[in-house]
Amino acid sequence: MIAVATLSGLGATAATCLLFVSVRHRSGGYRQAHLLLAAGAAVATLSLATGLLAAAVHGSHPGERTGWATAVSIGIAVSGFLGCAGLLRMPGVVGSPSGAVRLLLDGVITAAAFWFVGWVLFSEPTRLLGDATHLTCAPILFATVSAALAAGLNAVVAARAPRPRARLAGLCCGVTNTVFGGLGVAGGLCGGGTRLALAGAVLLAVGLLSAGLAVHTTDPPGQVAADLIRRDSEYAFIPMIAMAASAAYHLLQDGRFDAFAITAGSLEGFALVTRQYLTLHDMRGYAARLAEREAHFRELAHTDPLTGLANRRGLLRALASAVAGREPVALLGLDLDGFKHVNDMRGHDVGDAVLAEVGRRLRAHQGPGDLPARLGGDEFAVLTHRSPQDVDRLARELLHALGEAYEQPDGPVFLSVSVGVAGRGDPDGAAVPDRPDDAAVPQQADRPDGAAGPEQADRSPGEAGPDGTPVPRHVDESDVEVLLRHADLALRHAKQQGKNRVERYDATYERMLRRRTTVEHELRGAIGRGELRLAFQPVASLPSVRPVGAEALLRWHHPQLGSVRPDEFIPLAEECGMIAALGAWVLDQACLQLSRWLADGHDVWVSVNVSPRELHAEAYVAQVAEALRAHRVPPQRLVLEVTEHTVATDVDELIRRLTALRRTGVRIALDDFGAGYSSLGQLRRLPIDILKIDHSLVAEHEPVTPVDRDGPPFAPMVDVVMRLGHQLGLEVIAEGVTSPTELAAVVAAGCRFGQGALFGWGVPAEHLEAMLDAATLARPAPVTGADPAESRPSEPTAAPPPAPRAGTAPPPAPRAVPASPPAPRAVPASLPEGASDQIANDVASTQVGPGVAPDIRGGAAHR
Repeated sequence: MIAVATLSGLGATAATCLLFVSVRHRSGGYRQAHLLLAAGAAVATLSLATGLLAAAVHGSHPGERTGWATAVSIGIAVSGFLGCAGLLRMPGVVGSPSGAVRLLLDGVITAAAFWFVGWVLFSEPTRLLGDATHLTCAPILFATVSAALAAGLNAVVAARAPRPRARLAGLCCGVTNTVFGGLGVAGGLCGGGTRLALAGAVLLAVGLLSAGLAVHTTDPPGQVAADLIRRDSEYAFIPMIAMAASAAYHLLQDGRFDAFAITAGSLEGFALVTRQYLTLHDMRGYAARLAEREAHFRELAHTDPLTGLANRRGLLRALASAVAGREPVALLGLDLDGFKHVNDMRGHDVGDAVLAEVGRRLRAHQGPGDLPARLGGDEFAVLTHRSPQDVDRLARELLHALGEAYEQPDGPVFLSVSVGVAGRGDPDGAAVPDRPDDAAVPQQADRPDGAAGPEQADRSPGEAGPDGTPVPRHVDESDVEVLLRHADLALRHAKQQGKNRVERYDATYERMLRRRTTVEHELRGAIGRGELRLAFQPVASLPSVRPVGAEALLRWHHPQLGSVRPDEFIPLAEECGMIAALGAWVLDQACLQLSRWLADGHDVWVSVNVSPRELHAEAYVAQVAEALRAHRVPPQRLVLEVTEHTVATDVDELIRRLTALRRTGVRIALDDFGAGYSSLGQLRRLPIDILKIDHSLVAEHEPVTPVDRDGPPFAPMVDVVMRLGHQLGLEVIAEGVTSPTELAAVVAAGCRFGQGALFGWGVPAEHLEAMLDAATLARPAPVTGADPAESRPSEPTAAPPPAPRAGTAPPPAPRAVPASPPAPRAVPASLPEGASDQIANDVASTQVGPGVAPDIRGGAAHR
């Protein structure tokens, strides 16, 4: 017995020292918790020593040990309270004040149940300990209350701890065993005997050692869970079931309930009700916080974080709400012009600052009921309920406000803005009829410039049908989608019209866009479906007007769209990357047709327009050489035309490309000369062979009569270009000759070749072949002494305009293609005197041996 007592005392002392040592190695909340645990362990060790000393001194006088039992009970109660306080002070055990109160109430509920069950087991008539039970010993009451509270609180904490929870469970068991061990020592002193006191001492020492080891090794893991939904109330049923079962057992054993039992039961009920009330209160607070956070996150979901304006989702929500009512509503779409350059040149930080300033300026002009929004990037919108006049005024104010300088630390930023306006009452496509004069527009093949006639496509929804009734517009679209689309179309039109402007929605924009989308889609399969063809516009020798060459012009006839204008589908081909495929097809078909004409004995050349994209492609030179080789076409018979506006960009690269093309033997023509921006210095540098005078120079209002010599009136600008071309060793072709007066003027200026409506528009290959046959039959006998070498065409290369063109400006009135090959044209009767004398000279100069093309002087031979 002495050995057991000694070992118990030594173990308790060692555990206490271990707890005090852990205090020195902790900080913050852990230090305070460990200090409380160490203090509780010291009180428990002192109480153990007091109890063992009293048992040894007054072992044969139980009545004298009651006072010592009181001291031990009070010490154990204090130790239990300190241990529970240290446990609750552990970081993560108590999350909030309300959580601490709930945890304490759970502990009280469980403690009351333990106390009640213990009272039933140890009181009459159960008397679990038999004669060792001394309920008349009042000091034990303090220890029993402390033991029940420690057991209940520690059980709740251990049960709610997250996994792994072995260390925290060991600490809880240690505190509980310490209190129950102290209760055993106090019970042994009150009359339970020395054996009960020694068993309590051993249990107390083991409890202190468990707590010391749990605290010293590692920190208790994690935060105690306090889930209000899943695990908050299930523990209340366990103590209630235990109390009900023990009460029923007590009654079955003929037991009676006294004031203590009733008090314990009442305490349990009140604690349970209070605890459930707190849970309900916390649940309401939790629900309120959830609702508040949901509103906050919903607001964040509808707000742009950079500018603080509504985002696209917020605008759609407001727009749907506005459209649901019947009040007028308008939507302004805004896009910053050139904002990409701000990000590229000044950095994204400056770009973000500019966007934030745009948001502030939009809010500064925000009126009641207006909603400014940022849709993404540099695109903004304003939803308003103002009248149409006020909407226009607001659009102009925003145009001015957003166009002012944006001051930044490294210098101001200058931007403009494009604004598109759409209202709910704007007319849609159904309200806009087709053009009334469409029937008077000639078809593509009949027009001098090769342009297509009226659109023959099936009409889209929103356009008038064949019977004049409007086709329903977007029946599956909501008013919100329609308004957004209208604002976007108006904004796009403002961009296309030069930016920094306000445009209102017009149904024409939508019809044009739908047409554009359809044409682009159908163009991708036009080659495979065999819908493309070539038309050839003759180039005539002047003044005999005999066809000596032809320009290949691309035509597209779609089964539903009808004849599509080249100026409509060629720019689309440039944008969508189809121009290379179209150019390759045109080159191949032109060479194929030229080889057939040459095989039939016709002295003719063919010119093909080349787009800038084709010209700058690495493989284009090889592509031209392969087409000539595949169709066995002499290179000098092919002329590649490049427009003058192409020369204005990257002249050095253009010269390298044209030089490479001329090495293949083809000739180069500079098209539309006089309508672009090329300088005389560039003209000297360019490796070209032919100048094609633009129609604007040919169609002068009044020809000029020579002052110092006799002769017919002539076109002065054509005369200047002719002299310039001859000085540079170039041949000159006058484009757009549409009348006998213009013909006489260019002939008088000395131009030997012409092209235009007067000589024929773009016609199928068989029609031009008939013209060539007729000209061959009517050709006079060859002039002897002609130099075939001089009449052989010079080397060219060309870069066509952005699209295969059909001549130049349209004639005053459309001309029909003759059903049969025309007879050779005679010189118009209106030619001035002296012009007829030049016919014979021209005829003589153009009659050469078989297989040799008519002469186009110039090029490398004259440089």
